[in-house]
Amino acid sequence: MTTRPTFRCFLRPGHLYWVVTTNTVMSSRQQRRSGEKHRKPAAELPKSRRRLFLAITVSFPFLFLLLLEAALRLFQYGPNLDLFTTEIVGGRTYHVMNPDVKARYFSHVEFSPNTSPDYFSVPKEPGTFRIFCLGGSTTVGYPYGYAGSFSAYLRTRLHALFPERKLEIINLGMTATNSFTVNDIAREIFDYEPDLLLVYDGHNEFYGALGIASHESAARSPWITRLYLRCVHVRTFQLLRDAFSLVGRLTAGSSGTDHGTMMERLARGQYISMGSDVYRDGLEAFRSNLTDLRTMCIEHHIPLLLGTQVSNLRDRPPFISIGTDGKVSEGLPEGGPAADPARADLHFLFGRDLAAKNDLRAAEAEFIKARDLDALRFRASSDQNAIIRSMASTDDRICVADHEQALRGAARDSIIGGDLILEHLHPNARGYFLIAKEYARTMRRAGFFAAPADWASRDTISDEFFALASPLTAVDSRAALRRTEILTSGWPFVLHSPSPSGPRRASGIDGIVERLVAGEITWEQAHVEAARTYDARGDVAGAAQEYRAIIGQLPLNVSAYIALAQIFIRHDSLGAAGELLKRSLSIEKTGYACRVLGSMALNQASPADAIGYLRDAVSADSGTPDYPESAYLLSLAYARGGQQPLAISQLQSLVQRYPENAKASALLRALQRPK
Repeated sequence: MTTRPTFRCFLRPGHLYWVVTTNTVMSSRQQRRSGEKHRKPAAELPKSRRRLFLAITVSFPFLFLLLLEAALRLFQYGPNLDLFTTEIVGGRTYHVMNPDVKARYFSHVEFSPNTSPDYFSVPKEPGTFRIFCLGGSTTVGYPYGYAGSFSAYLRTRLHALFPERKLEIINLGMTATNSFTVNDIAREIFDYEPDLLLVYDGHNEFYGALGIASHESAARSPWITRLYLRCVHVRTFQLLRDAFSLVGRLTAGSSGTDHGTMMERLARGQYISMGSDVYRDGLEAFRSNLTDLRTMCIEHHIPLLLGTQVSNLRDRPPFISIGTDGKVSEGLPEGGPAADPARADLHFLFGRDLAAKNDLRAAEAEFIKARDLDALRFRASSDQNAIIRSMASTDDRICVADHEQALRGAARDSIIGGDLILEHLHPNARGYFLIAKEYARTMRRAGFFAAPADWASRDTISDEFFALASPLTAVDSRAALRRTEILTSGWPFVLHSPSPSGPRRASGIDGIVERLVAGEITWEQAHVEAARTYDARGDVAGAAQEYRAIIGQLPLNVSAYIALAQIFIRHDSLGAAGELLKRSLSIEKTGYACRVLGSMALNQASPADAIGYLRDAVSADSGTPDYPESAYLLSLAYARGGQQPLAISQLQSLVQRYPENAKASALLRALQRPK
């Protein structure tokens, strides 16, 4: 502490005074100490209030996230990720697979897989047996589409064997997905009263969406991937995922995920040697997912039917061969597989040599080694099929349909090849037929859908019958060949050539097929156009086949029933037309079907039946241009049925609304004329 003199001057009238004073100067530390001595102690906050402030501080981020989530939901950010949507047809509520469910699994790769057109009723009708089919592109029926899938062939077979049974087969397959998707969907399916789950899955395990080596992978760890599938339903998580994907696209620029075939976008550059860490991790994820699926089905008391995976062994060389040095192999050394037992291409060529010498069993073994060693893992390996087979239970509630063995028995020289597989793994029409047949055989053995004795007494229809009843048409078959041509002209079948782009110039059915493959028209539109083309040529059988294909795949679409009935009416096939129209009325009462059936009943001198149909026609046609015709026919039915007062009343009302209707006026005068 120090003192300093201070001089101050005071001026008064007539006098000037100087006053000397002293100031005490303290250091900053002394000032703080002095202040502390004179400052009053602050009052402490009560514990309850301190806890409140702490709770507010800690909960603020969570409150913010809740408000953000609520706002995102309010403004409907992001797609609807529900598994099913509902539609009302003919006054009844149906579920159908939601096309936007793909957004659960694809965020980096632009992809719009087709989803199932299979409707099922809510609630399930008593006595109905409901089967859900799950898996990837083979379950979808690629390259034919759903009309060529094994689920379509299985539906045809079961309907033929058990025509009196109510059956629903709902195909929930989705291209480029794997067992993570199967499990994610299965968790929700149990709420929809399934009687059987049917799964064909395994080829996409490494490169399918969320696969361990896919460009759509969430993580190497299965539990993180499963957590991701839970979080994806949260809108805030979707916002963060979309932001992350956008930043990734902006910083990465053009990559293999934004061009080329779906195979290329998901897997290019991701080579996996047999026995590598990635290979073992992929197998473990597959085993874990199938085990979880098996456990879920046991807990819900729902039978599960798995299927082994089939692929082209004889005619599909390995995509990528990696030698013992870990490098992609090029060129062919002397000595065959002995020169480098890790090289898939050497085993494949040795297998061909053995097959040429008719040593078929040894050849098949080499082909299998070539497939299993292929470092581009688009085909399920023997290890994966072994995992599938290991899931079977002793009580036949969890069964395995051995498609590999079934197709092997039907293949040329008992080696699965191009006679059953179109490219590397997708079956041709006969291959899909055989897969459906093996599923049915396994259902029979396990007593699913019907008792074994009932199966035995009915399962006597020949394969030739089912071949004639194939759900495929020329449009589907030609589209499949075109899609296969496009697929195999790009990576990885041709490593340095881009896929053809755009449809070819063509007319007639070929032109329809080109637009279908290019995505310019839907499957239904393609079949309608083909039917009209055949009809214009006078080819009733061709038109009928196309419309029957629509009816088979879209049975709730009454327009196909009506269009085919109109063709039959023009060609005097009134009985066939009437049956179609009656079937359509079981789905939805349309004025056209009721009016035509009523008119047919009048012509057959059945006024009572005609009155029933025509009353419904008048009700359905009210306010439409078809109303006068329906009302006139109803009046005529009343008159022929001996109900004159009702006929006159109906005609008076009709003439009052439509005085220019000459037919109605003439009939009214005739009925009112004194007898």
